[in-house]
Amino acid sequence: MALYETALQERTRSLLRLETLFQCLDQDFSAPEGLRALLRTFLELLDFCQRPELRVDLLLELDRLIQALHAWKASQLVDQSALSAWEDRLHAQQQALRSGPQNFAEGLRHQELLQLARGRQAVAGGLSGADLPLLAFWEQQEATFRVTQLQRWRAHFGLLEESTALVLLFLRESLDWSFQTAEHGRFGTPLNPRQPVSLLQIEVQTPEVYPKISGGMHRLHIQFLQWMDPGPSRALESTIPFRLALSAC
Repeated sequence: MALYETALQERTRSLLRLETLFQCLDQDFSAPEGLRALLRTFLELLDFCQRPELRVDLLLELDRLIQALHAWKASQLVDQSALSAWEDRLHAQQQALRSGPQNFAEGLRHQELLQLARGRQAVAGGLSGADLPLLAFWEQQEATFRVTQLQRWRAHFGLLEESTALVLLFLRESLDWSFQTAEHGRFGTPLNPRQPVSLLQIEVQTPEVYPKISGGMHRLHIQFLQWMDPGPSRALESTIPFRLALSAC
């Protein structure tokens, strides 16, 4: 079984990208051979944090989820205590964002090693101790030095990471699964623009194929492809059964 996930809204797409970067930090900080990849990840996160709309988008997304909870409260089919618990968590995260620093990870922008690495990362092999003596210095320190410093760096993104994880957890827990069939390798369905879908997942039992997903507020389209080596992937003409999950908001 293979699981694929994508976003149909740009805010959610940004959150998935952020989650991917944070997952890249879930590695052994003590290993010197992983330092170059970690530097690239931290630089990408800092690039994200330079977007002036990032904090506002998170606040708007949390508010959107809270409004969805209010609408669901009218239904007798939902667990009201679970809704209240989620509402408390979302309000608490909103408050944390409002009372937190205006810009995420502001204290890392002038970190010398990151500044030097930014100037070299566009050069193939540029993140080398031969070009960056400070990088060679870090690599030769005790493991506890690197762990302490890198954990401190990651803590600068704590509020952003927590907010990202909470929104994505909410959307994933709201997924509604159904069995579908892609005739001739294609599947399409209309979507209700008054109830926009932010996140979707596809579960495929056939390991040789993968889905190409496109869509927006009004329609979703899925085409199944077979990876070919060498050459481009091939569009399938056979019938592909799969499971589809759409978020409730």
